[in-house]
Order: sequence, then structure tokens, then C-alpha cells
Amino acid sequence: MILEAVAAVTAACKTLEMAAGAANNIESLGAFIGRMGAAEFDLQKAKNSTRTMSEAEAAKAVMAEEMVRQSRQRMKDLFLSLNRTDLWNDMQQKMADARKNRQEEVKRLEALKRKKRKQMIEMLTIAALCLGLVPLAVALVLWWAVS
Repeated sequence: MILEAVAAVTAACKTLEMAAGAANNIESLGAFIGRMGAAEFDLQKAKNSTRTMSEAEAAKAVMAEEMVRQSRQRMKDLFLSLNRTDLWNDMQQKMADARKNRQEEVKRLEALKRKKRKQMIEMLTIAALCLGLVPLAVALVLWWAVS
């Protein structure tokens, strides 16, 4: 999971750098900056997962974080040099809101998954009890009837 997140960060940062060099206006960079933000979110989520990382994965994650930091600083400097700090700040706020909403959606889906799993366990328990108790009850009735 961490390697996929690192690959996504690397691709997003490289694409952003190429787009920044070829862009006619900074407004066209929004999608690329958003893609980088989404990749950064996925990287953070992978780092925070319960699975332990190997040394190589940890090093790649740190390098990917640095790549994101540098790309973000270059984009901020570009927006500042064009006197569009308002656009930069607005974009950062919207991205933060989107990350928050995405995190809430992930939590909601995890809770739903836990709820469904609990219901499935309850249903299997009931089915097992019924399959075990019904034949036992029939056997007891037959035993009582015979004796």
C-alpha cells in the first residue's frame, strides 16, 4: 500500500512540475495540484496504517513527503510571484475541506463495514443455534414420545 502511495505522489509531483512549465495560466494547474494533494492524503493514510513498513518503504515515504513539500513550495512561490496569493489560499482551504470530507467518508465506510460484519456474525450465530437446537428438540420429542 505504501509503495502505491509513493508511486502516486511521485507521478503527481512530476506531472505538476511539467504542467507548471507548460501552463499558460495558473488556473489550469488546479487539477494537478489537487491530484498531488490526493496522492499526499493516500501516502499519509498508508503511513498511518497498522502494517509496519520496511526500512526501504519508510525511506521512500520520507522522500515522497519531501517531494510533495518541494512541489508545494514551488507552486506557492509561483502563485506569490504572480500576485495570486488569494487564489493559492482559497485553493489550500478547499483542498483541506476535501481531505476532511474524504476522511469522514472513509470513517463512515469503515463503520458501515464493521456494522455489516457484526450483523453477519449475529446471523450466523442464530443459524448455527437453530441448526443445532431444532434437531436436538426433535430428538428430545421423539425420545419422550418413545419412552
